[in-house]
Amino acid sequence: MRRYPRLTAVLLVGLLAAAAILGLRWRLEAQGRTVDVILDGEAWRELAVREGTSPAGLLAELRAQGARSLALYEATLRRLRDRGDLYYASGSALLAASRAGTVPAAFRPVLATGRLRRDAVYVVPAPPLAGWVEAGLRGVLGAGRVRRTGGLLEVLGTESDLEEVGLGFHPDEVAAARARGFDLVLRVRNYRGLTAEGLAGKLRRLAAVGQGRTVVFEGADVLGYERLIPEAAAGLRALGHRVGRIEVFTVRRRQRGEDRLTALMQPAVLRLFSVTPEELATLAPPAARDKYVRAALERHIRLLYLRPFTATPAGVDALEVNRAFVGDLVRELRARGFRVDRPAPLPPVRYPRVLLLLVAAGACALGAVLLGEGLRVSGLPVREGPLLGLVAAGVVATAGLALLAPGLVTLWRKLLALGAAIAGATLAVFLPLQEEARGSPPAPGWLVARGWRVLWQATGVSIVAGGLVAGLLTAWPFMMAVEVFLGVKVAHVLPPALALGLLALAARPASSPLAAMRAAWAWLDRPLRLRTAAVALLVGVAAVILLARSGNFGLPVLALEERLRLLLEHALVARPRTKEFLVGHPALVLAGSAAALGLRGWVLPLAAVGAIGQAGIINSFSHLHTPLVIVLWRTLNALVLGSLLGGAAAFLLVGMGRRVGLLPSPPEPLPVRAAPPPAP
Repeated sequence: MRRYPRLTAVLLVGLLAAAAILGLRWRLEAQGRTVDVILDGEAWRELAVREGTSPAGLLAELRAQGARSLALYEATLRRLRDRGDLYYASGSALLAASRAGTVPAAFRPVLATGRLRRDAVYVVPAPPLAGWVEAGLRGVLGAGRVRRTGGLLEVLGTESDLEEVGLGFHPDEVAAARARGFDLVLRVRNYRGLTAEGLAGKLRRLAAVGQGRTVVFEGADVLGYERLIPEAAAGLRALGHRVGRIEVFTVRRRQRGEDRLTALMQPAVLRLFSVTPEELATLAPPAARDKYVRAALERHIRLLYLRPFTATPAGVDALEVNRAFVGDLVRELRARGFRVDRPAPLPPVRYPRVLLLLVAAGACALGAVLLGEGLRVSGLPVREGPLLGLVAAGVVATAGLALLAPGLVTLWRKLLALGAAIAGATLAVFLPLQEEARGSPPAPGWLVARGWRVLWQATGVSIVAGGLVAGLLTAWPFMMAVEVFLGVKVAHVLPPALALGLLALAARPASSPLAAMRAAWAWLDRPLRLRTAAVALLVGVAAVILLARSGNFGLPVLALEERLRLLLEHALVARPRTKEFLVGHPALVLAGSAAALGLRGWVLPLAAVGAIGQAGIINSFSHLHTPLVIVLWRTLNALVLGSLLGGAAAFLLVGMGRRVGLLPSPPEPLPVRAAPPPAP
């Protein structure tokens, strides 16, 4: 970095600005240590009925175990029929039943009128709920589609469509939940034919339950999708409601319209984690408990949504298993420093815009250093002035977009963060290793120290780059996972390739770009040996595995790796990433040790593997939904474990290398000759 003093100064200023932004973020994250434990009311009621016990009694026991909130679903015709509160049938079904002489007595008056319609559904509610059901249908569908005839409700539409219309929340369920001391979480349904009038009716039904509730949408859509989302957000804000944003890992599972609604509800949004019934059937209670605790600890989830275990083995009391599960989860959360109560939404991090410009300047300076080093090892003259001009252009672009095109600022921040991540991971490996091949081989103990120095210097550069990335992306949409880091796979694969190329050029610096091209062509003109092909094949397979394992979905985790993860998770504050402490960091220690020994043929592949770990460090900082303290603990734990494993591997390298003849043995000490006797 002494070759670029002014770029280094810009980089340090950008790092200080990023530290100021991250300090504000740290303070907000430290204040939000409250989580809510929510029971799925319908699922737990079904469990109680299946096990032959009272739903009210089971919910009271779970409340005593520490569960705080109860999720209530909107009543629908189907749910009310299953509860025995009403009965309904389509007009065509009633005509068919009349021919067979099997029409229920309640529907005979409408048949007697002779005005039965095939395109309608006829509803017979229980008398206490008749007015409530009629008002709910009229509120959603409009008065023109609902009328009384023959003592029944005639509703125009298909049975399959109308039986899923949300009518509001059953008064008895609301009263019972409040009596047991539960806070209410409202599972609101959208309706594909919803009009502005129908939306107003649903909002009135929500207001009847109370204000300041947590709303979690049921089904594939958010309320108002897609033309009425702004009106739905305005109505929810007027009622003081908060929205629970369900965490998903694929776009296919995301509720339609949730990103737009989340942006309009800012900051009244809380992230929610749940385990699907299909996944729950494959998990033991301790494993499920760890998933919930991990979500709260590592991903800033503040709503934990619980469904019961239903696939318990024979001879096991399902009720006792589920009671113990809820109690164990609450105790574990409290042991980790969380408070089970009503959580407050995460507010946005507010800071002066000039800080963002300074962080952008630092990111551009990091990229300029990488460009300068690439030009230098390629044989081109490098001057700092033009590189500073590129940095200035980047800052001007950032300011211009913020003033003239605010809608593009988020994309620009993503691109700057991606560039900083690639440049940081590449320089982290290149800078400490470009000089390590010079000098005489030290003793084995110092050999490990040289490898450790390479790893620690590289980690320092990666933390700087990670801080710039986190500073660029620190904004409420990124912290709520509405926006995410751009180019995860590129940021993992490109740094190893770039570091490999730069180190190869630095080993034999070219006098000019033409000389560098000739050297590369001569290298490509060499005959392909079988071992070279085997190594290339292994590198290709490793690259494919790296791509598949990066991101949220890909290759499954091996059983042995899963056990190792759980062990580290329980032993440490934050589990380090496997690709860092078990792969990248030991490889980088070995690369430094091999360079110190003069084994240049080993340095390049080991350095490329080491770049994977450095890219992983920066990627951890790019996860804005992960609390910053967890990122720092994860990085520190990976550094310590990787240093220990790398040191052991370096000693093993020296010992086995000398044993098989790959390394020269230490020279034997010269015999000491006795001094001749003095002359008489």
